[in-house]
Amino acid sequence: MKSQMKTYKIKYIAIFLFCSLGLLSSCKKYINEAPIDAPTTDNFWTSENAAKTGLAGAYGLLRTALTNDKAYFIFGDATANEFTYSGDWTLADLSPANRWNFNYVPYNEYVLHNWTSFYQVISQCNLIISQVPTIAAANFTDDPVATKNQIVGEAYFIRAYCYYYITEVWGAPVIVTQAYTNPINAQPIARSSDADGFAQVVSDLKKSINLLNYGYTDLSKIAVQANKGAAFALLSKVYMWQKQYQSASIAADSVIQNGQYKLEAGAMFSNIFKGHDQESIFEMNMLYSPNQNEAQDGNGGVFATFLADPFVSGKSPAWVANPDLLNYLYDTTSTSSDIRVKASFYGLASTTPLLVKYANVIYQNPGQKTLPFVSNNMVLLRLADIYLIKAEANYQLGNYGVATQNLNMVVQRAGNTPYTFADPADLFYAIMDERGREFYGEGQWYFDLVRSGLIDDPAYGGAIDGYLPIRITNKGYQWPLDLRTLLPQDPLLTQNPWWAAAGN
Repeated sequence: MKSQMKTYKIKYIAIFLFCSLGLLSSCKKYINEAPIDAPTTDNFWTSENAAKTGLAGAYGLLRTALTNDKAYFIFGDATANEFTYSGDWTLADLSPANRWNFNYVPYNEYVLHNWTSFYQVISQCNLIISQVPTIAAANFTDDPVATKNQIVGEAYFIRAYCYYYITEVWGAPVIVTQAYTNPINAQPIARSSDADGFAQVVSDLKKSINLLNYGYTDLSKIAVQANKGAAFALLSKVYMWQKQYQSASIAADSVIQNGQYKLEAGAMFSNIFKGHDQESIFEMNMLYSPNQNEAQDGNGGVFATFLADPFVSGKSPAWVANPDLLNYLYDTTSTSSDIRVKASFYGLASTTPLLVKYANVIYQNPGQKTLPFVSNNMVLLRLADIYLIKAEANYQLGNYGVATQNLNMVVQRAGNTPYTFADPADLFYAIMDERGREFYGEGQWYFDLVRSGLIDDPAYGGAIDGYLPIRITNKGYQWPLDLRTLLPQDPLLTQNPWWAAAGN
């Protein structure tokens, strides 16, 4: 395992370093930036090793895009009122009192108002998709057809994930699928629509599905390598955004019936986040290894955001779980049967409860408890998500009995009494409440509330105070773009309407 992680690191580090430099540079065509410089592109894509190195680079860049300045958790959790920020004043405007002002988040603007890092990933995928099929079969030590299909299929999945995420966060993506070896000469491209963004995701995922297989030949790659199950899982979620509920249900069935995934036992719930779990479908590799460390710093890394003493010795909390929301979603009493209460939270009786899903801390100097690292993976897709997607799809199709069965797969795993169908509205709320319970601190619930239309529903107990209906109608749930930075790179860009009206 350690040697394989070392190989993984070596494979992507050269490309990753080049991309990091490109991210900080003033390249005028950021959307089309190629992670490999033009003079070496033709020479680079000539072997199986180059193809695998390029793919590893795409995974590394995606991890960077999601972890930079806590972006994944800010977009999906901070905006859903899951936390308060006792040690992170830069996010003070993300609160009900400040009406969730995405327009002003000091010191985080480069990441939160700038989608460049995701286009770096897309650019890498475009190169893989265009270049790998041209590599001579003789330059592969493995089966050239199967290996090319695997690499290109994963690239399609990663590109699909990026367009999915861009469309969720900022909306109206700039869609570029061409690989540019000389991006400076590329023409600027206007933004598309949300519908076009999601359509691009579906297109890429269907291509990925045709190229990939279920399961893993290398067990060390469980969940950290995209496969057919991951593609169907993401497809089910994008179909929900498109309100294609029958298609979402069918895609979810492909995962449940064929993906070889299993819900983790309730007593082992914390194992989901320790990496390569039987429930996990797709995750970012971030585990600790003494030799080649992929883990996050226990004091300043993305997972450290949630942790404090005693989980990280001497550390003060930064983000504290919102007690009001915890008390709405869970039975937080000492007699609660919900295994997630104890497995996911610490200090519920205090005013500063902590999220501890990511509390697998390892010290390089264990005797002195110094140099802490958090050895958890960032889980992006897992089976419980797909059961609840299927429940929601069946609810929308009027299949209330089946929806209840799907919901109870997650409810009963958590140790709770099965839900009994009462009426359709109550079932819908129960499904969304369960998503809130299951994915607290997993970068999802905000998007669930927006997609379902419940974020400003006055009849729903989980609606978020401060998101006014007029703001939701005008897509003020999407983040603004930093046009001061992005316009010089693409003069055809426009600001999101709600934030343009707000004076950005």
